Amino acid sequence: MTDITKLNLTDSAQVEIRPGKMGGKGGSNPKGGSFGFTNYYMTRNGRPFIPVVGEFHFSRFSSLQWEEELLKMKAGGVHIVATYVFWNFHEEEEGVFDWSGSRNLRHFIDLCAKLEYPLIMRIGPFCHGEVRNGGIPDWVLAKPIEIRSNDPEYLKLARKLYREIAVQMKGSLYQEGGPVIAVQLENEFMHCGAPNEAWGYKTGKFLSSGTGGNEHLAELRQIAEAAGIKPMFFTATAWGGAAVPEEGFLPMLAGYAYTSWIPNQPPSREFMFRDLRVVPAEPVNFDTNEYPVAYCEMAGGMQVSYNARPSVPAASIEAMTLVKLASGSNLVGYYMYHGGSNPVGKKGYMNEQFLPKITYDYQSPLGEFGRVGESYDRIRSLSLFLESFGSILAPMTTVLPEGQSDLEVTDASTLRWCVRQKDGSGFAFLNNFQDQVDLPQRPFRIELETARGPVSFPQEGEALLPGNTGVVLPFNLDLFGISLVSSTAQLLTEVQASDGERIIFFYAHDGLVPEYVVAKASLSGIDVHDGQVSKAGDSYVIRPAIGRNNGVSFRTTDGKPVRFMTLSRQDALQTYRFDLWDQPTVAISSCPVVAHRNQLVFTSPSSTACKVSLFPAPKTELIANNGMAVKSETKGLFHAYSIEIPAYTPEIEVTKPSEHTALLQFAGNDWPSHVEDLWLEIDYDGDVAQAFLNGKLLTDHIHFGKTWSIGLKDFYNQLEQSTLHLTITPLRKGTVHTFINQAQVERFEGVEIAVFHRIEIIPHYRVALLPLPAAK
Repeated sequence: MTDITKLNLTDSAQVEIRPGKMGGKGGSNPKGGSFGFTNYYMTRNGRPFIPVVGEFHFSRFSSLQWEEELLKMKAGGVHIVATYVFWNFHEEEEGVFDWSGSRNLRHFIDLCAKLEYPLIMRIGPFCHGEVRNGGIPDWVLAKPIEIRSNDPEYLKLARKLYREIAVQMKGSLYQEGGPVIAVQLENEFMHCGAPNEAWGYKTGKFLSSGTGGNEHLAELRQIAEAAGIKPMFFTATAWGGAAVPEEGFLPMLAGYAYTSWIPNQPPSREFMFRDLRVVPAEPVNFDTNEYPVAYCEMAGGMQVSYNARPSVPAASIEAMTLVKLASGSNLVGYYMYHGGSNPVGKKGYMNEQFLPKITYDYQSPLGEFGRVGESYDRIRSLSLFLESFGSILAPMTTVLPEGQSDLEVTDASTLRWCVRQKDGSGFAFLNNFQDQVDLPQRPFRIELETARGPVSFPQEGEALLPGNTGVVLPFNLDLFGISLVSSTAQLLTEVQASDGERIIFFYAHDGLVPEYVVAKASLSGIDVHDGQVSKAGDSYVIRPAIGRNNGVSFRTTDGKPVRFMTLSRQDALQTYRFDLWDQPTVAISSCPVVAHRNQLVFTSPSSTACKVSLFPAPKTELIANNGMAVKSETKGLFHAYSIEIPAYTPEIEVTKPSEHTALLQFAGNDWPSHVEDLWLEIDYDGDVAQAFLNGKLLTDHIHFGKTWSIGLKDFYNQLEQSTLHLTITPLRKGTVHTFINQAQVERFEGVEIAVFHRIEIIPHYRVALLPLPAAK
């Protein structure tokens, strides 16, 4: 049965765009770049801007790879980096600050500056972030003070901490030419605390959620500014009724559907449409009409804990992003975007109870050791859209069809959709994903009455929305002079060719037939190279061919060339956009790629073939950085390149003293120069697994049904002289009888499961394309 849904937008109220509470909190840098605010959206260089923010904790990753990982984040479509400064990582012992190695905040800031990467710093004193005591050092808890309050002795410690941080970030504010655009003081203040790990007798003891409300945040602000920490604006985590000062603080929200703190949680409402300015996802202590809707902690995954082990599908992260954008969010921040590993402290491990001691992979788009996850590609496709078309979306108001706000989360029969629109132009958002509920594919037809006339998706008949899929469908948009009435293909990105032609890339979701309805009055010519065209009243209806072909060429009434390209969903998930070789370039790559030092740098897990299609074609011939042969050919609009990389088979000896223990000995030969890393992939059954090198815990893994992966390049020099020890704690199925006398005694009746199924080494190859040097 087809869902035929109608919505009249002609009487929809528009949001009033005005400065709001953040209107005066922007600023510019010495190069003339600027950020600013209205009550509805952020601005960049004076234009509406919907940024993507990615959380990456520098102290949870090797400083040797920071630049590489920041480049991967940039290639992934992240506009702004956010990071915590964990107090107890830097002052584990009172008065002894450590800013070295992976704790080198200054080096991280300088790398962000080098890459011209805006940075939000979250400096505590309380951070949480699933570290011991939420970041409060144990020695602080031994003092007769009230933490997270205006206790003078606590403020004295905060002053000392902020002064130390200020030394590390001196000269790094955006207004000074640095990367730091904002600073968060405290975290979830007056909302929640963290487990008190220093207590030590039993679990369930928590630190204070704080006292003093806005007055305490005002004190912290005064202390920060007195130390020289004077960013353009501060941020505040605002969910759960947390304290939010009225002036100078941007309230930030959170959205999690899979959590490690709620075992057996019910299906989440995070995938339901709402107007977040009218009805926030939970109670807040600020006027939602005075600030942009901004998310700093939208789940980029979830950390597995011992008691709750959620497996987060990549489709859920894409769906939540789409739903938040549709519901009015104009800043999308992922926690985490990049996972990592906890450092080992001087006096023990720094993890929060029930969480792994080392790993903080978080199932995020980029994970521990730089793992590239499936969600990385999905987020990038939406970020590319926001980069090119976010200025159009940002001022648009959310309009909910009747009944959408009342839908039950388990409703699998009703089409979930809403619209963002302004003056009759906009986007229809459809979501067909829900955690713990299977939403079937469904035929649908959407009919809109707009200020610019009727619009329908599709033009005639019905379309099919696949299960576990979300789509964004544009209507009544002026795209560089082309009047697009409607499209069942999703906008991806755009680029201008050297001859002035504007290429607009769309993509077709699997199972959803692409269609463009274009107003005749906006055209002086049309050439459907690949596809079919028909007339319908005042419009052309185009059914394009999908793929890397020649697309559909238009000429506007003033003679400008514009072309629509319709990629497949698979191609869209492999698409990147770089400023490269003196021109904006769209790249469709078979493996992860970054742009760096005038090169396209590819990292290929296991595959010895790297293939990339570029538009526009580079102005010069390209070669590989290591002398490997490069094949090139023209395919439709794109110029395609392929490189065959010599295969490498690492030598490794695996012995198993028992079913739950494995010893790995690596051969002493050097890795070839084109091998970037070796990854250990382990499939096992058990409870918890650990990897030891030279008697030290390298990383650990709480079993949750997914492959355990360990990147080895950080330990390259140790591997040939050492044995890597893998061990599994058994999973018990049966009954444990406990007897308490002078000591606790357990007797177990049942089966213990601990077994390795696969231990495999996967080479990650690295190769780069660069222009052929000019002849001397």
